[in-house]
Amino acid sequence: MARFLHLSDTHLGYKQYMMDLREEDFYESFNEAIDLGLEENVDFFVHTGDLFDTWSPSNRAMNEFKKAMIKLYKKNKTMYLIMGDHDRPKRTDEIASRIFDFLGVKLLGTEGLQSIVINYGNEDILLSGISNMKGLRKNSLVEQYRKADVEAKSYRNSIIMSHQGVSPYLIAEACEVDSKDLPVNYKYLAFGHVHDSYLITDKYPVFSYAGSTDLNSTNEIKNFLRNGKSVNLVDIEKGKIDAQRIKLKTTRYQNTVSSDFANYLEDTLKIIEAPKSNEKEPLISVTIHGESDRDEVKSKIKALDHVIIRGPVFEKEVKSIEEKPNMSKLQDYFRAYFKDDTMAQLAENIFNSIKNEDSETSYRLIKEIMQVE
Repeated sequence: MARFLHLSDTHLGYKQYMMDLREEDFYESFNEAIDLGLEENVDFFVHTGDLFDTWSPSNRAMNEFKKAMIKLYKKNKTMYLIMGDHDRPKRTDEIASRIFDFLGVKLLGTEGLQSIVINYGNEDILLSGISNMKGLRKNSLVEQYRKADVEAKSYRNSIIMSHQGVSPYLIAEACEVDSKDLPVNYKYLAFGHVHDSYLITDKYPVFSYAGSTDLNSTNEIKNFLRNGKSVNLVDIEKGKIDAQRIKLKTTRYQNTVSSDFANYLEDTLKIIEAPKSNEKEPLISVTIHGESDRDEVKSKIKALDHVIIRGPVFEKEVKSIEEKPNMSKLQDYFRAYFKDDTMAQLAENIFNSIKNEDSETSYRLIKEIMQVE
């Protein structure tokens, strides 16, 4: 028998809401996943993309990853991974995770299907990888899956890693492929990209989005409150898969309050007092609808202990917004707003340059939009 840990979308280096403590949270949840795998004595680790939050990660993010990989190296454990859309360089450059190959990190499938045969627990396993394929690469994705399916026919044990939006797990407009086009001859389909976790074990092949190890947006809160954040512990033996979700305990509790002036404080206190899985201060996003005394609200919220409050945001009317579930990528929202792929990409480029404190690129992009020399 071989045992491995499947994790994904760790987004190391992400500083949500420009908070240093949120960047630390992402490192902590990643390290918890690594330590969990070592405690379970897994034979290897599988990471299905978006290791870092950006293709040019900070020195801190790379150092945190290096320290984790040293742990694996000392235990003779290997990390197999593919690129997510956040990992793929936007210009000709080296892939950040490849720098750590001297610690046994093995990157697969950067430009299409790549397969290797590994042996753990006296079991030969076909391990295939297809990194995120957007843009022009998307046109060959189905053919890559068909090619992979042919390879898998010759192996009793097989795993494929892929980082794509698959319908119906994500809205169709944000997907690159439909579930009917996925390979069927593999035993375990290890996917990344969708931040909510899915583990389908009642049919073969077993399919899973491991989900992100921390919350990247408020859009993930509903699923987080139901299921938490997790990784998958998977046994593979003689063509059989036994997979289970293992909840992470270090993920900071998040929730939202959407209330009015009369009830916002009571609603917020209920959330603060609810049981949590760890001692971290909860992060609450507060929106208040209708007329309110803004100075009083800010004063009372500021006085709350043992909680981090985002906002409050004041809205005069309750907005009716069509909910589009599982829109886990920022560009999905830009695309839904602008209804134009070019504008969505441009908006994301500006956002990322600002987020990465690259003011020169932001300034250049804005000048181009305004047609200013």
